[in-house]
Amino acid sequence: MNYSIISRFIALVCCGLLPATGGYTDQGSQDELQLDDLKVLGLPRTTSQKTFSIPGAVSAVGENRKMQSLDSVVRALPGTFTNINPTQGTVSVNIRGMTGFGRVNTMVDDVPQTFYGTSSNSSSKYHSENGGYGPSSQFGVMIDPNFLTGISVTRGFSQGAQGVNALNGHSNLRTIGVDDVVFADSNIGLLSKYNYGTNGLGKNAMLAVAAKQSAFDSGSIGAMLAYSGGKEKANYKRGDGTHSIQNDYVRRLDQSPRSWLAKFDLSPSALHKIELAARGYQNSVGGRQTKNSNYYLRYKFDPASPLIDFTLLGAYTDNRQLYDSDANIWQLDKAKTDNRSYYLDINNISTLHWQDFTSRLTLGSSVMTNTYAKKALGVNKDNYDYTPFSPVGRQTIYSLYLINELTYQNFTLNTGLTYVDGTVRGHKGSCHALGNSDNSFADLGCFPKNAASMKLNNKSLQPSVMLSWDLNPWFKPFISYSQSTRIPNTQEVFFNNEGSGSMNPYLKPEKAKTYQIGFNSEKENIFTDNDFLGFKLTAYVNHIKNYIHSQSFYITRSGTRITDLNHPDLYGDFHAQMYINALNPIKHRGIEIALEYDSDTLFANLSYSRQKTTLPLDVSSSIGTGFGTTSLTYLPEDYGTLTLGGRFFERDLTIGSIFKYTGKSRREVPNGLEVDKYGNDSQALPKIPIIIDLYATYRLNKHVLLKASVQNLSNKNYVDALNSLNSTGSQVGTDKDDNYVYSFTNSARGRTFLLGAEIRF
Repeated sequence: MNYSIISRFIALVCCGLLPATGGYTDQGSQDELQLDDLKVLGLPRTTSQKTFSIPGAVSAVGENRKMQSLDSVVRALPGTFTNINPTQGTVSVNIRGMTGFGRVNTMVDDVPQTFYGTSSNSSSKYHSENGGYGPSSQFGVMIDPNFLTGISVTRGFSQGAQGVNALNGHSNLRTIGVDDVVFADSNIGLLSKYNYGTNGLGKNAMLAVAAKQSAFDSGSIGAMLAYSGGKEKANYKRGDGTHSIQNDYVRRLDQSPRSWLAKFDLSPSALHKIELAARGYQNSVGGRQTKNSNYYLRYKFDPASPLIDFTLLGAYTDNRQLYDSDANIWQLDKAKTDNRSYYLDINNISTLHWQDFTSRLTLGSSVMTNTYAKKALGVNKDNYDYTPFSPVGRQTIYSLYLINELTYQNFTLNTGLTYVDGTVRGHKGSCHALGNSDNSFADLGCFPKNAASMKLNNKSLQPSVMLSWDLNPWFKPFISYSQSTRIPNTQEVFFNNEGSGSMNPYLKPEKAKTYQIGFNSEKENIFTDNDFLGFKLTAYVNHIKNYIHSQSFYITRSGTRITDLNHPDLYGDFHAQMYINALNPIKHRGIEIALEYDSDTLFANLSYSRQKTTLPLDVSSSIGTGFGTTSLTYLPEDYGTLTLGGRFFERDLTIGSIFKYTGKSRREVPNGLEVDKYGNDSQALPKIPIIIDLYATYRLNKHVLLKASVQNLSNKNYVDALNSLNSTGSQVGTDKDDNYVYSFTNSARGRTFLLGAEIRF
């Protein structure tokens, strides 16, 4: 790294001791502050409307009352998608073609989520025997959508605690609190939700009770308890009239999640605020029970002094998997995993004014430890040692960050510097012999030769800078540059399909440089009183060095490592699927558009994204010949969502339509590793039609809201993009000449009807 350049960034940041507001500086309840501390003209702005006042690739959405799935809500944001894995029961946020812990920092109430789920074999079969499929794995968040009040996403600009170990950006899912249940003029409140859907969606319901009371001289005390549950079937009717039960992927995929949430708020005075929260989630899917427990403490001290705005956030998260008695992971039995993480973030914001300058300086530090453990019973020791099920290890990530926003008249200069110290620890077994080979594997680069505890450490400085100009309501340009880093995950370093022979203690962190340019527009009272028009355009270029992906390695009898499966002198069946760093930088580029218009009677929302990437595929991602450890993540060539609607009867009745467009998309070849390839290949999905949903809400009074929706109105038969089960063994066969014949039968739901209601007292 060029530290002379870094020193200039430090000087630039410290110039902010002159004194900034807005944007990305606040930690703790960062997203709420970003979206709420904005000027409001006319009617109060919605969560999404407020993002048009924030420079950069920032998107947000409020509470979902359109009866859309959580995946659909996220996919409706520009530059943002999800990787769907029906065997997991989680949501996996994808930002600009990347997903997973470290590439996207996905948080719940500002707490990073680390769950790495692995489903069992589809029907206790090994690999794709009898048309079944082996285990598949994915990072994801266990969360009940009934508890969510909003989602915010920041793409390509990393600052502060939320930008630590967040290569491509971060997302934050916010849950309900006391004030979402109790009306402002009341001390006790109740909030209930009920939804029912046909075509396998089933029913789900939530009940929350809360109380809030003024206390002390100028403070308050409040508490909330909520419970939610539902049931969803994997068998549904598709657009062509057939049922998904005819496909192999429906095994073990019915879900009955249960979740609870408790919060306690204490404000001894206007200067102090304490929040305690606990959340639990459990589900049964993919041949195992999954459980999530999360606890956090948030303390905020905000006296009259402009030099002090102090926030502390401490959290503990426990994610567990307990596999069913008849469930196997390949040939492993009686398995269970435990993932525990501890998180602490402390920061302070100082605001200073000097002549026409205003500076907002944030200084903070965070630390996170993340441990993965497992237990399982193998057929024998080799079977256990050579099965890459939930590699064991520990990550520790320390950070110090400094952010300054310097505002002068209509200009804002946002500068930041983050120091990250990341460590990965784990056990590497001794190098094994290669049978009749002339060389032992220890002579072929396996290091250390004996069993040892490994430690990979990396330190980095991550500068960022953004300049924005509030020229006028129609044109507010911005330009930014940011560096970010991701330390390797234990699942990559200690991948063990060939025991120690496939582990890589030399794996380097990924490093990204992101350039963004764009502008915002926001204007009120254009055509009618209190209407609103917002527009955001962002173009970006992203270069990633040391991109981590898995590749196949074989060995010849002379002891040479090769990647050619057709080599005539291969030794035995040795096949190490090892994670390595790409030799050449990975390049992303694209554009993102957000448009919103809202008036008393009409509204329209448009998001559109187009991107191009050069991501290599992971050889270990195949469910057939690989190990299903990750999924194809690059986005459709382009995609967008258009919402149109109107309000009637003094805004009590809302009727809307949602048009979902998905461009050219791909899947991994379902037959897995090709003999003449270095890794897996991909193939195009059939053209995905525009999917139309209708929805309506009617507010009887301030206490009762009725909801209805028709999804996939035209009953189209299509294969959804980025669904991991698009590539199972059921999607490939052979003809009489032993040529591969591919099918695309992993179709999404056909026409589905939903009804729901919300009651709040």
